[in-house]
Amino acid sequence: MKKNPCANCRVRRLSPRQRKKQRVAEFQELSFEVDLVFASPMDGEPYDDFLSAFSNFLDTHGLLAGGFGGRMPLLETGGIVARAERGSAGEADIETVVTWLRARPEVKDAKASHLFDAWYGYEPKAA
Repeated sequence: MKKNPCANCRVRRLSPRQRKKQRVAEFQELSFEVDLVFASPMDGEPYDDFLSAFSNFLDTHGLLAGGFGGRMPLLETGGIVARAERGSAGEADIETVVTWLRARPEVKDAKASHLFDAWYGYEPKAA
């Protein structure tokens, strides 16, 4: 069985350097998941243009995303958004991203999850 790197008894024995290297305790980094539903199926150049605009938006806010793909044409997709540099995303980042996505004409609905540990806390949805 694999050891839980976030277990309290284990974290207390680590030096600050080790906690930083393992991104636990005060060095924990939070991210969130975003689910999108498009107004119409997206494929090819329109989807590429949307992703490019989304990527530029995230860059200006110091964020990055992963995922957001699937079998074309896409009616819905999802991915994870996190800080581009060390640090955690926050509630303000969730609000900013969801507001921007809902304002896009291609997007019918956008939802974000709660913040979770970017390194050890992701639990994919059941299929």
